[in-house]
Amino acid sequence: MDRRTFIAGLAGAIVPARFALAAPATDTKATLNVFRPASDSDIRLSKSAIERFNARFPNVTVNVQYVNTNPWGEYINQLMNLVGSNQAPDIVMMATEGVSTLASRNLMRDIMPFVNGDPQGKALFEDIEPNLLNGLRYKDQLGYVPNEWNTVVTFYNAAMFAEAGISKPKADWTWSDFLDAAKALTRRDGDNVTRYGYFIPGGQFALSTWFLSNGTDRLTPDGRASNAKDPKFAEALQLLHSLIFEHKVAPIFARNDPGHGQFIAKQVAMFAGTHTRVPEMAQAKMDTVEVQYCPQNKAQAAICGVGGLGITQASKNPELAWELLKELAGKANADQLAKDLRAIPAVRSSATSEAYVGYPANAAIFYGSAARAKPLAQPPNFAQVEEITMRHIESYLTGNEKLEPMINALDSELNRAMARVKW
Repeated sequence: MDRRTFIAGLAGAIVPARFALAAPATDTKATLNVFRPASDSDIRLSKSAIERFNARFPNVTVNVQYVNTNPWGEYINQLMNLVGSNQAPDIVMMATEGVSTLASRNLMRDIMPFVNGDPQGKALFEDIEPNLLNGLRYKDQLGYVPNEWNTVVTFYNAAMFAEAGISKPKADWTWSDFLDAAKALTRRDGDNVTRYGYFIPGGQFALSTWFLSNGTDRLTPDGRASNAKDPKFAEALQLLHSLIFEHKVAPIFARNDPGHGQFIAKQVAMFAGTHTRVPEMAQAKMDTVEVQYCPQNKAQAAICGVGGLGITQASKNPELAWELLKELAGKANADQLAKDLRAIPAVRSSATSEAYVGYPANAAIFYGSAARAKPLAQPPNFAQVEEITMRHIESYLTGNEKLEPMINALDSELNRAMARVKW
């Protein structure tokens, strides 16, 4: 029996527990296992949440497994390996990218009985933008409490715009406006580029804004088939290719490189990224960094990836796991996340606080995107789709493949992969 068959069988064998939601006794002895990302902020947040939890439940041992999320596909694969080895954790932090992978295998509990059965849960959800829930929903089931999310904006160095004698980008700036700015911001010493106008994002999430801003994406709107042959998809790729090879305002494409390091080093004037990069800019004392919505062609694009915490079907202590989950995703956690500046808290009051929106300039647009942001398409085989898409795009944006054969190969491989998906 292969791993996929084993996992499917395991999920089918797990029957959702029927339980009356009630706070466990404070002297309960148990062990809870948590699976979550491995950033410094995640680790600090976890430690604080566990301290608050253990103040109430001192006899519960909490073990946390931290796993890198670059790319998210590998994070999802590591979790599935644990499940396949019958070592599923009690609590999982998952982003939009992996929601359907887990839900299609019935690995997560419906979180709403916990929320609706607890006044604290109801109060928490009243302070969260409802649209963010769509990034964690599979069909009609919500398996997670949102705790953080991200969207993609354009970071730019305002001092470089002033030096170039050009106006700062407006909310409705176009691809043409962007290209003009990238040209003006690029600096050359003879044939050598000393500063590029833009850094093309090396990850699927940020790269998707270019497709969405042209009214397209790598998959069809229902997420079930390839959309690579849509002329608007090719048009977006052609623009990015021209930035490197024709206009020479962007360095060669580098897969999985977000570009923030080069931006901080003042080697590029603009890059597309998430709020995750803000702490490094603050640490570098970049007082001229500002943000704006990404440039548009057919439509203004706002993408979102939402991170949430859910309870697995395999957990033997779901009520206890819920008490820990509230600490991991509640208001205290959101306030601390806002102080860290790393991601956007799902809790509105934390993400719109004066301290949070004070840096970088125009930071209010982050949570301002929440009501209209479109979740990244996340089929059950997300990790496979990510690998296929980025491998082919990399071949084109590094000059190793022509556009038409690359599109044909991408379309063919994506369709074969999607045909094998069990929804």
